Amino acid sequence: MSHYSRALAILILGAAVAAGGLVLTKQVIAVAGEADAERLNRAILEYVAKKNPQAPIGAFRRFPEALIAEAQRTNLDHCLALAQAEVESEFRHDAVGSAGEIGIFQMLPSTAAMFEPMLGPIRRPTLVRGKRDLGDLADPVVSTRFAMAYMRDIMGRKVSIREALTEYNGGPAGRHPHYYRMVMGAYVEVLENTELRCRLRPAAKQPALLALLTRA
Repeated sequence: MSHYSRALAILILGAAVAAGGLVLTKQVIAVAGEADAERLNRAILEYVAKKNPQAPIGAFRRFPEALIAEAQRTNLDHCLALAQAEVESEFRHDAVGSAGEIGIFQMLPSTAAMFEPMLGPIRRPTLVRGKRDLGDLADPVVSTRFAMAYMRDIMGRKVSIREALTEYNGGPAGRHPHYYRMVMGAYVEVLENTELRCRLRPAAKQPALLALLTRA
């Protein structure tokens, strides 16, 4: 083999190794990303189970992915959305409010109906042979999708997250101003769980953070 041929072969081999290394690096990053996402999903499920030991794992299996994706679309910390669900229902997927609100985010079917043109139709609550079927809003994934769509709609009209949360719970008149404090109180507790990877990191002095988040 001539000196030129040998040099060309080494160059080709080097390029092949570099390309292979790039592909391998991408694969390693992809696998690591999947493992990281799986750990976060598991941490969310563990938090739900901690707060509601009776929560059926089957009903919540796809909830973490939906929570993270919808919170990102809404430009909210997924931990804040998690705290909101906790306040609304204590993570009871079959919770029914006094006004007919359903699911972990306690949405009225009439409110959810406003977003069906964007998100698709949902089954309404029905009563068959004396047994009540709560419909699709009892599915944590569906509840999350419609709740975050509602939050996006409100946030398009409100200047602060406080006003948005107040309207979500109490309507445009904001009948329950204490709701914001309740959600933020739950949020502070969620922030203490570093495995949940919240966007907002807790300060060294937790009481100071609590005072900041719950300031009137």
